[in-house]
Amino acid sequence: MDIKGSKQLYNKLLFIDTAILVCAISALVIYFFTSTKNRFLEQNLNYTEMMNESAASYLKEASDIAEYIHEDLYKSNMELKDVLRYMTDEPSDYQQYRLDIYSENKSSEYRGIEKFFLDAFQAYGSLNHILLYSYERNEITEYTGDGKSYRRDGDPDFKTKLEKGDLTGEDSFSYLKEIREPETMQVKGCMILGFKSNRFESIQQYYSRAELIVYNDAGTVVFDSSKGHHIPDIMYADDKGILENVLDAYVEQSQDGQYHAISYLEKKRAAEVPVSIVIMILAVGAVVMVLGELFVRYHLQQLSKRLNRILSGMSRVMDGDLDVRIPSDKNGDELDVISRCFNEMCVNLDEHIKKRYLAEIEQKNAEMAALQSQINPHFLYNTLEAIRMKAVCNGDREVGKMLYSLAVTFRAQIKEADIITLAQELHYSKKYMELFEFRYQNQFQAVVECKEEYLQVPIIKFVLQPIIENYFIHGMRMKEPDNFIRIAVEKENGGRFRIIVEDNGKGMTVQELAEKNRELERDTMKRQSSIGIANVNRRLKAVYGSAYGIRMEARQGGGLRVILRFEPRKTGRENQGEGEVYDEEGNDSRR
Repeated sequence: MDIKGSKQLYNKLLFIDTAILVCAISALVIYFFTSTKNRFLEQNLNYTEMMNESAASYLKEASDIAEYIHEDLYKSNMELKDVLRYMTDEPSDYQQYRLDIYSENKSSEYRGIEKFFLDAFQAYGSLNHILLYSYERNEITEYTGDGKSYRRDGDPDFKTKLEKGDLTGEDSFSYLKEIREPETMQVKGCMILGFKSNRFESIQQYYSRAELIVYNDAGTVVFDSSKGHHIPDIMYADDKGILENVLDAYVEQSQDGQYHAISYLEKKRAAEVPVSIVIMILAVGAVVMVLGELFVRYHLQQLSKRLNRILSGMSRVMDGDLDVRIPSDKNGDELDVISRCFNEMCVNLDEHIKKRYLAEIEQKNAEMAALQSQINPHFLYNTLEAIRMKAVCNGDREVGKMLYSLAVTFRAQIKEADIITLAQELHYSKKYMELFEFRYQNQFQAVVECKEEYLQVPIIKFVLQPIIENYFIHGMRMKEPDNFIRIAVEKENGGRFRIIVEDNGKGMTVQELAEKNRELERDTMKRQSSIGIANVNRRLKAVYGSAYGIRMEARQGGGLRVILRFEPRKTGRENQGEGEVYDEEGNDSRR
């Protein structure tokens, strides 16, 4: 025998395993690379969103601070009057006003506008400067955080910016708050609060991948990290989708009053993976590939050696050498099983050849025994029928009735089709109970209730006899004369039927009933108890489905209720013919 086939198998397996390994590792590399890109994209998008939220938060904070300072000014009567007099009076008149107020109040400290603004600078570190502008005098006074102030006349350029609402400086952005006379509500001037814009640069540097643009309604840029976009183009792109097309980027927008914040992440950089990570993924894939290939080759070489041993042994057996033995390694795999089986085959081959003829003889004997077992029940039934007719002829009708009941029951077991009618099943049950009437005379009463319209309903045979037998063996109270058993047929919704067999016997405890029902539901009843009930339950479930079968309940007043549920549908065995039912004299009484 040519054993070179194992090398061919080795090459095939090597090619297949290598191809699978390459595909698997390539898929993993692609998966990890794609997953890394998606992770970077998600992370960068989150950073872009957080950058926009931080910028919007700073704008909201500055707006709130401006509002707080404006409200605080109106809460202080002395400081508000000081501001109004500063805006409307000549400098000499204003100084005289301050001296008069200081003398009248005799306070150690005069709280004027300088003190108010100095407190504001100390309270809010984001304030860059505060401007007071008098509409009547066209004068501007600038206050700084070091407590100094600078007064100058308003120039045309300042007025133009004021009219446009564009008060943004090189390093600040501003909010304008008008100052009115509380009594007349006349506007005397305004307070312009400037906030530091370098905070936006810190925000952008923290989220370095994305870019940040902050501008006002007038189109003046407060901060632009990219310095490469035309602000009017951005302003006209109201829709987020249009703006993303204009910038070719993922965009987050927010607005607080007149100021707009836009953070964007260029799409070409959004999912950019660092080169170091790409190299690391490829390197790991290459290392895994090399190790996997080495492992595959080593494993296939070992497999090839073992296959060659098996093929060599088979070749020797074909040459007639039955003493060959293949070493069985302790790998516990299929090849070890094949080797052990091959060795056992060689040892027992002669014995199997000898036993083959004996097995053929035993098979023929078994077939003869099966034929004999079919003949014996018929012989027994015919013998019972002959004895019953002899008893009737001799006038012993009671013995005849007993033999008739036994013969009907026995005949039904060996001759009837698998599917019979309820009329036949109830008839066989009555005959079976008649046998016990002779044994327990005047000790029990049997009642069978079934509407005439239900009598022709098909059912599998012998589902009631084991239930009745179970009652007489385990449930009947032997010392009491008032025993009874009742069989009733009822129809349920959906065309289903149930047969109720209830008695007033010994019954069962709650725990026993629960255990029995659980076993019936799972079809796992122990064979040493209730064999008949378990058999009927298994047959009902097999024919009608798992939703049917037997359930046991406690009867009110004592005893037991056994409920058999079935559905009279086609089962494929209904056309095997109806069984015969004979009366006590032997006449055919088929319904």
